[in-house]
Amino acid sequence: MSDATFEGFPGIGKATAIPNTFFSAVLPAMREPGDLLAFLWVARLVQEQQDEARFVTAEQVWALPDAASTFEALAGGRESLERGLAACVELGALLALDLAGGGSEETVYFVNNPTSRRAVARARGGDLELRPGAIAYEPQPARRPNIFHLYEEHVGTITPLVAERLLVAAEQFPEHLIESAFREAAERNVRNWKYIERMLQNWSEGNQRHEASGQSLADRRRRFLGDGAAGSASRNA
Repeated sequence: MSDATFEGFPGIGKATAIPNTFFSAVLPAMREPGDLLAFLWVARLVQEQQDEARFVTAEQVWALPDAASTFEALAGGRESLERGLAACVELGALLALDLAGGGSEETVYFVNNPTSRRAVARARGGDLELRPGAIAYEPQPARRPNIFHLYEEHVGTITPLVAERLLVAAEQFPEHLIESAFREAAERNVRNWKYIERMLQNWSEGNQRHEASGQSLADRRRRFLGDGAAGSASRNA
């Protein structure tokens, strides 16, 4: 970090325009620092361009020393740039196209505005060449682990901490067992990841048959959630 004190912005200088809609519709939906950084750096770079189609690649963003240093300091490095770009595309803040031709492939990113939407449509239709000899096509969305969809459907919003635990569980337990655990928790009206996680751990040790036996709901809740669960269940009955 520089020891120099920032003395303030100049009265007149270069500026990057960010639509007000970004602050009301996009920023509240972002979940990681890299998401915000990715959008800001793409916005800056494309606004410095004069071409009809204004787009950048991840490599162009990372080549800027100031951009790389912000991702390293605040978001976790190059991987956070890639995740941030993907998140911005999923949120609709950025548009993405894959370009293939000349023996190479790359993904290019646009800020999602009317000019970019027209350029993307023309490029996909073959009326606009973004790179000499390159064919543009819409990238295949990355498939999120099924456990993420199950969690959002049966429990709620995924936080970064929960996402890490879900990824660990997805690697540790077979998918059919995960689906069964979420389904059984839903049938018991228990929206709690700790409950589901303990159920998976118990089942993986060969105790699924035992858990499906004639135990009462209170007994099963006590086993997975602790001694206080039964009392809580009786109070909520």
